Amino acid sequence: MIKIYAIAINTFKEAVRNRVLYVLLFFSIMIMFGAWIASSLSIEENTRIVRNLGIGAINFISVLIAVFVGIGLVYNDLDKKTIYTIVSKPIHRWQFLLGKYLGLLLTIAVNVLVMTWIFCSVLHLRELVTGDALTRALYPTGSDGQVAYRGSGYHLFYFVASIAKALVFGFINIVSLGFDGMVVTQGLFAASVLTILEMAVITGFAVLFSSFSSPTLSAFMTVIVFVIGRLNQDLYLFATAMADRAGGVEFLSGGQVVSYYFAVGAAHVCPNLSIFDQRAAIASMQPVMVGPLEVAYGGVYTLLVLFVAIVVFNRRNFK
Repeated sequence: MIKIYAIAINTFKEAVRNRVLYVLLFFSIMIMFGAWIASSLSIEENTRIVRNLGIGAINFISVLIAVFVGIGLVYNDLDKKTIYTIVSKPIHRWQFLLGKYLGLLLTIAVNVLVMTWIFCSVLHLRELVTGDALTRALYPTGSDGQVAYRGSGYHLFYFVASIAKALVFGFINIVSLGFDGMVVTQGLFAASVLTILEMAVITGFAVLFSSFSSPTLSAFMTVIVFVIGRLNQDLYLFATAMADRAGGVEFLSGGQVVSYYFAVGAAHVCPNLSIFDQRAAIASMQPVMVGPLEVAYGGVYTLLVLFVAIVVFNRRNFK
């Protein structure tokens, strides 16, 4: 375990120094604030727009981190010839691969929590600077019932104070694990945990593909797995509907047979990532829970993928 821990921490430090992470993090922040601006253009359901786009941005950026950082986990060591030094030491190949995986997953988890903190802060800031809130702050009513005006200089102070307060509230959302009772951020921490579980599966595939192929091909295959995983149920329903229209599987012909078996095979082999997608519930501010089904499915599937990755990596010849 000490060896795996050392490799995981070293992988995490290398990933943190990667400038791609900061570019993606900045991009996610821009999407969240862009969602806030876009919501002002909508007459109704502006909260739904902000929450939906914000969670979508967190999930999208997490996938990009898994792809662009994960595809080079093993390849970089091969390219720099450091893999020869590592495998010559008293360390098993499975320990090396598992340490790489845990380091990347730790990187993704930290980034997801940071993005969730920022998103929660954006939602709180949005509540603090509404028209009614600004009016109450700038024109307070005294004990005598008279309305006073704080002055034009108070605008900047109130805005800066609102940013600081929003950041504190967002941090409370994270450290309280979402059990703070704040309605505006309801379900966001649970959604972040589901995103981490989903990325655990995707990261496993990124490590698997990087253990035997080039970065470009690894990125392509990882993205394909993610897309098929998100469309898993749709693929199965498409195959079922196609067979029903033909009157049964035995009546399919030509390209229909290939399409049917490809869709059914992909739906059974690739992970069903739709069970981790709770954006509809989050956008509607409905309760979101991380159940045993999601944890068990993500854990078992990840272990299977890592097992295949270790078998492939152990058979690889580095000479």
